[in-house]
Amino acid sequence: MTHHILLHRRAEAFWHVKADERLTDKVLMYGEEILRSQKMQSERRFMQHGITDCFTHSICVAYMALRVAEVLRVHVDERSLVRGCLLHDYFLYDWHDKEKACRFHTFCHPLVSLRNASADFELNAIERDIIRKHMFPLCFPPPKYRESFIITIADKCCAASEIWHLYSLRYIIEALERGMQAKGYFG
Repeated sequence: MTHHILLHRRAEAFWHVKADERLTDKVLMYGEEILRSQKMQSERRFMQHGITDCFTHSICVAYMALRVAEVLRVHVDERSLVRGCLLHDYFLYDWHDKEKACRFHTFCHPLVSLRNASADFELNAIERDIIRKHMFPLCFPPPKYRESFIITIADKCCAASEIWHLYSLRYIIEALERGMQAKGYFG
């Protein structure tokens, strides 16, 4: 699925975030197992915010989390950070469909995502904490690890971009998709 509609709409944003190849390479390297999985690929069918699908949102959050950690000069477990970010919204349904979605999606999807991710992947404590607590402060308890705090920032930044078009992640999305195409992630 191409993102030409997403890219066209994002072109209207005020500011475009440039892609850093080092960070896109890290997302693709640490996230390879997850990005290649059929269930993760199925997230392309589910809208997240605005016209952004869950798959695109998740890869942008992983990239943005690495960027936030770098800007804040916080030492993190990059592998766990990327994997947790990719799986933070791994609920695997269209939350806009009231018949399929949890009634209080905002509050229950972290637990659904954690259950699904735990069934499909071997997760460490940091990855589980990221997935379970990424909605803080809307959901409790608070994050235990610095990686979990970083995703709360990255997730909100990406959601703001997707909903309000304050800035564009177009170049990041394009760079990640080029990398995934080159590595044969789409079959």
